[in-house]
Amino acid sequence: SSLPDTRDAWNSGDEAVAGAGGCRGKKSPGENASSEEEGEAGDKSCEMTWKKSQRLADGLMRFSIDLLREVQLESNRTNVILSPLSIALALSHLALGAANQTEKHLLEVMHLQSVPCLHHMLGTLRRRLTESTLSLGSQLYLQKGFEVKQKFLEDSEKFYGAKPRTLSGISQDDLVAINNWVKEVTHGQIPSFLQQLPENTVMLLLNAIYFHGFWRNKFNASFTGPDVFHLDHEFVVPVEMMKAHQYPLSWFTLESQDIQVAKFPFKSNVSFVVIVPNQYTRNASRVLENFPYKQLCRLFPREVPTTVKIPRIKLDYQLELNQVLSQMGLQELFTRPNLQKITEEPLFVSSVQHQAALELKEDGVEASAATSVVLSRSVSAFSLDRPFVFIIFEEETGIPLFVGSVQNPSPDAAPQSREPRDSREATAANEHRMPK
Repeated sequence: SSLPDTRDAWNSGDEAVAGAGGCRGKKSPGENASSEEEGEAGDKSCEMTWKKSQRLADGLMRFSIDLLREVQLESNRTNVILSPLSIALALSHLALGAANQTEKHLLEVMHLQSVPCLHHMLGTLRRRLTESTLSLGSQLYLQKGFEVKQKFLEDSEKFYGAKPRTLSGISQDDLVAINNWVKEVTHGQIPSFLQQLPENTVMLLLNAIYFHGFWRNKFNASFTGPDVFHLDHEFVVPVEMMKAHQYPLSWFTLESQDIQVAKFPFKSNVSFVVIVPNQYTRNASRVLENFPYKQLCRLFPREVPTTVKIPRIKLDYQLELNQVLSQMGLQELFTRPNLQKITEEPLFVSSVQHQAALELKEDGVEASAATSVVLSRSVSAFSLDRPFVFIIFEEETGIPLFVGSVQNPSPDAAPQSREPRDSREATAANEHRMPK
């Protein structure tokens, strides 16, 4: 199951594929291959084409890697999950109202400065994804008394599906309104987004996203059981491990980077790609720095029946992104940005809040027919029993919906040292076999 590092072998111009996507042929039905110089002029020339969606995917992938690196530097939490797409939607919404350097910096930090018709593209993407895969919302809240320009109001609605809202100035009421809005867009999955409003809020940028995937190949819950996850060479923690034999899995080893990569497809054109370093590393996001994501499509081999172990995990991560975005070069947003397309008055961002939640379990919540299980040896084995990084891709475009890393799926459990536990298990097993 080893493949050479083929990162540089294919770079035949157009053929370079972004993300794990683009695996589905070059064009969606009804797409026009169009010229490079497309202005925002007519909506017609702003159609989503293969090439443009690849630029978007590539930019968002680079943004994801930067974001995860910064968040891990700042956060001491063991597990991280972010939605680069959701954060990019919020920042692009802001860019719609920004001018000059502020707009330029926003687009550069997201690596989207070369995407033509950016707001059209994101609008199309947002609509397409929310029809099928995701619940997602982004919203701008402004302090009372700002005169917002008509064009910004119209474009906000047109591209981002949300008119900016005005805060009442009574913080308890505003808090309730904001939390209700988030609860609604995430179908109740994120019930209380903010505990309090930042002092003297001038403008809030909020984005929340919820994705509920059903594995294309379910795990049989009766095989889920206690197992261990290796934190490092010395310690393990107990986890509930989902297990399957003969699971159809596409996976490979990238020798040059000493990693294993596997792809677990969901039913809705989305897949969960895990990257597992063979060496334990404190900073798993480093793994993404040289990761050949553009070639993923070609690197993934055919699915083979595999013995799979993957922990049950519930990830929920909320953070204020002010510090992270400042480190990435957007300090001006929080001091003196140029947001003259929103309003003539001096305006700055008080807070950027993000929350993403994800649960991995046997099947999602769908009821499904029972399948008979044949327990025969598989030809290969893939165990997700040590720290890993993951990316959830939309397959068609290769756009990263979520990115994250799991250092410890059971942060509340006390780590145990490896050896004694293993020998104790062996003893227990032997005792069990001896007739009493």
